[in-house]
Amino acid sequence: MLVAALLINFFLPRALPGSPLEDLSSGVSSLAVAPDPATLEALKRYYGLDQPLPRQFLQYLQGLARGDLGFSISYKAPVAKVIWQRIPWTLLLTFSAALLSCLLAVILGTRAALGRMREAAVLLPAVVLDSMPPFVLGSFLLIFLGVKLALFPIGGAYTAFANLVGWEKAVDVLRHAVLPVLALSAHGFFGAYLLVRNSVRLVKDEPYVLLAEVKGLPRHVIHYRYILRMALLPVVTFFSLRVAYALGGAVLVEVLFAYPGLGRLIYEAVLNHDYPVLQGVFFVFTLWVLAVNFLTDLLYLKLDPRIKEV
Repeated sequence: MLVAALLINFFLPRALPGSPLEDLSSGVSSLAVAPDPATLEALKRYYGLDQPLPRQFLQYLQGLARGDLGFSISYKAPVAKVIWQRIPWTLLLTFSAALLSCLLAVILGTRAALGRMREAAVLLPAVVLDSMPPFVLGSFLLIFLGVKLALFPIGGAYTAFANLVGWEKAVDVLRHAVLPVLALSAHGFFGAYLLVRNSVRLVKDEPYVLLAEVKGLPRHVIHYRYILRMALLPVVTFFSLRVAYALGGAVLVEVLFAYPGLGRLIYEAVLNHDYPVLQGVFFVFTLWVLAVNFLTDLLYLKLDPRIKEV
């Protein structure tokens, strides 16, 4: 998987129309004067774009072996530094959204499966919200909660030039993250809710649950220790997949809310044809998905001891 990802990471950005130096030659970049052909050739040599693709790919692999993701053409900085500055903001959104959607799904799905609530009160809004793409739902949240009611900031990750420190800064960051987190979490709630509800319904009729009831164990012990623990196995898989793939799914949401995460970085890199940045971000995504899947397998061993016997 890693080898296939490296091939795609390298060749996919180069399949896009245009080149990293296209804006420079057209005179529409940040430069006041378009560079002459000799300067463009010098820039191509500097960034290694004059080399054949196989040699560029070999240099790319050699850089990865040294831990070097390359040098950004548009940001004029090492790619690793650019990604390192952006990744905490994306992790804040993705972890918060996945945790919020799964937590609500566990609470409401368990109550619905045990007959403690009416499902219609959850299913109708959940279906409506799940049918909307995150950026569409984010647009509605931006208009009504951000502009009309002015409850939350409409963009950015923090208030610029505010010089906040301590708890004031933390609260400011959280207020800026509320709208994008709501847009991301609402889209995945319906699937998590159905998964928890169906899983709890299957587990609650297992023989060991009936035996616990016959032995007279307290109801809360049966629900949380016997039913919910086993029912959470598919939820762990769902949560890990949400966390693993949410890094890429937050692109449009981050662009909509001008959030300085990896999603917006991808958008800016595509516009600028910044090959090193695209390669670096896709490589980080690949490592992230592989790492989350591996950690999920290890977590399964803790939740279900029967797996050790397989």
